[in-house]
Parts: sequence; C-alpha cells; structure tokens
Amino acid sequence: MLRSRRQPEMKREPGVQGVLVAIAGGVLVLTVWLSVLRTVFIPRQRSSLTARSVVWLIIATSRRIAPALPLRARERLLDLGAPLALFMISACWLVGSMAGFVLLASGIYDVPFESDAVSGFFLLPSPGEPLVLVAILSTGLLMAAVTTHFVRFTGAYSRREQLVARLAGQAARPPDAEALLADYVRAGSRDRLDYLFAEWAGWLSDIWCTHVGYPALTFARPANSLCWIRAAVIVLDTAGLTLAVAPDWAPPSTRSLIHNGSRCLQQLAKQVGVTPAAAPISLHGREEQGFSETVQLVTGAGLPKQRDEQKAWDAFQDLRIHYAPYAAGIATHLLYSDVDVTPGTAENNAGGPRPPHTDI
Repeated sequence: MLRSRRQPEMKREPGVQGVLVAIAGGVLVLTVWLSVLRTVFIPRQRSSLTARSVVWLIIATSRRIAPALPLRARERLLDLGAPLALFMISACWLVGSMAGFVLLASGIYDVPFESDAVSGFFLLPSPGEPLVLVAILSTGLLMAAVTTHFVRFTGAYSRREQLVARLAGQAARPPDAEALLADYVRAGSRDRLDYLFAEWAGWLSDIWCTHVGYPALTFARPANSLCWIRAAVIVLDTAGLTLAVAPDWAPPSTRSLIHNGSRCLQQLAKQVGVTPAAAPISLHGREEQGFSETVQLVTGAGLPKQRDEQKAWDAFQDLRIHYAPYAAGIATHLLYSDVDVTPGTAENNAGGPRPPHTDI
C-alpha cells in the first residue's frame, strides 16, 4: 500500500503558495493544449512555437553534424530528422501536461513533489477527486491528438511522394521540362496538358499548406530518386515555357500553377530561413541548356510560336526568378546532394540577361 495515498478528508484549503502553484499548473496545461490545437487542428499559415522550436533544434543539430560524416551516414542521420522531431514534439506535450497536473495536485491537494506521493494520488485516487478524472481525460485526448498528428503527417508525406514518383518516369532534371512539354504538345492534347498543370497546381497548394503547417514535413527526406523540389521545378519550368512561348495558347491552369508554385517555394524558403539574392535571371539547373534549342524543340513538336526568342526568354526569366532560386536555396539548406537545382556560379546567376542563342 502506498503511504502517500490522499483521502478526501485530508484535503485542505490551499494557502497563497498553493494558489500560485495551482495557477502555474493550470497555465501549463492550457499552454500545452493551445500548442496541440495550433499544431494539429488549426496550423493555418504557421505552426505552433513548440513544433517550430523542436524542428529547428533537431535540424540545426543535424546540419552541424552531417557535413562531417560520410555520405551514407549523413543521409541516415538526416533521414531521422523528421521522425525524431515528431516524437520530440509529442514528448514535450505529454511531459508538459503531466507536469501541469502535478502542479495542480500540489497546489490544490497539497501533494508533495515526491514520486510515491504523486503516483499514489493519480494511480490510486479517492472517490470525489475530479482532478484525477480531468487528468485521465486530458491524457486520453492528448494521445488521440498525437495519433491524429502522425496520421496527417504520413498522409501529407504520401501525397507529396506519390505524384513525384509518377513524374519520375517522364523527367528527371529541370532541362527535361521542354521534353515533357514537347511530348504533350506532340500528342495534340492541350486538355491533357491542362489536366497536368491543374493536378500539379493542387499538389503545390497541398505542399504549401501541409509543409508550412507541419514544419517537420519540409525536412522529411524524399522517398524517390526524383526529389520533390526538383520535381516542382521541372513542372514549373514546363508551365513557364508554355506561357513564355505561347501565352495565348497556354491552358487555363498554367498561370495558377506558376502562382501556386512561386508562392509555395517562397513561403517554404522563408520558413527554413533562406533568402536568395535578387538577380535578373535564374539559371539554376539549366546552366548548360541552350534556350534556342529549347524553343526549337517545343515549337517543332507543335507549340505555337507567339513570341520571338528574345521576348520568350525575357518572359520565361520573369517567371523563373520567382521560384527556381528559392528551390535551389531550399535544396542547399536541406543538404540534398543529388538535386540538380543547386545554385549556379555567381557569374551565371548575378549577371544580366543572356542572349537566347547562348548556352544557358
């Protein structure tokens, strides 16, 4: 029998110190639940401070250790970042909730801060002690919220990787965007191209909502050989080329894809602390690709040429500078060693517009 079991008659009126301890416990429990609600159910455009802080701590630590490791060991360490962040966030909630109820028990029931006394109060409660019932209910709901968080996280991760896996069979790097566009145009299916753009516009909107709301998702490593950041750039380049060369022919979903993609990558770059330097052009991942050859490929496949090459080049760059530098910055920050959207040389990315006939 635990000696510290509290009977109802032992309850006394708390003094000033007890009131302050009880208030501290109540504030701690309330803070935990506000963090849970903000993280799991109403992340909106930003997650809770707890989630952001835990993710930042784990990723900052991983980024310091990873460069000193061999490639395989580095990737294994980075693979653990997102799962570890999830468990650490859940642990913070559970520990915070338990500490809050211990403080409440101490302040209201004069339970001393001893393991036997605390366990006796909560595990062997006397009839009529509502705090124990509230603690049990709160813990059960907290575990349900944690489970919901895990389910939503894995669901968002699966949606991200599923569409990327489908694209991997058609394209593997940014210069493949023109080949992808040529295939759709050559098939004479503008509606299919519009469906592709609409599908990826929805994908990028989902990425923006889930990765900003659940920051650990941004650091979840790719499940496919094609990285999700590179996939986004490929599809955005496909839409950008369509809009640059044939603005009147471009399917209705082209502009929404460019808008959603630019907004998504800019917000994710801001979240991870990446601010690309302003530049009039972006050659990220396309340093060796000639724009004239690109135009000849897509127009030869049947895309109407509604702008000359110089105007098409200018229009393409006006679009690309709003997403490609941000994608390159994110990829570098996440230590993606196999991503083709890494920044180019300072000469390539900081200079003025290059003529369409040169290799870019």
